[in-house]
Amino acid sequence: MNPRDFHNALRIVHCLGLTDLQSAGVVDENWGTPEASNRDQIAAFFDDRFTEILRMPDANFDRLCKLIESRQPSRRAA
Repeated sequence: MNPRDFHNALRIVHCLGLTDLQSAGVVDENWGTPEASNRDQIAAFFDDRFTEILRMPDANFDRLCKLIESRQPSRRAA
């Protein structure tokens, strides 16, 4: 990943909405773990996206990465 890709990934994360996250299977109410049910991960995500990304289980994080990658502009041969 180059600096431009990283910057664009940050923009993508900043612009994601609940429907985007649900459609990609990123959010599942409790980040997939019953022990997480004592807090609202979705609200927490929108309050502090980057902290919640760090807290996500690997499977949810992998789906988020696929979503981000799907929105990165395609590279064209120079």
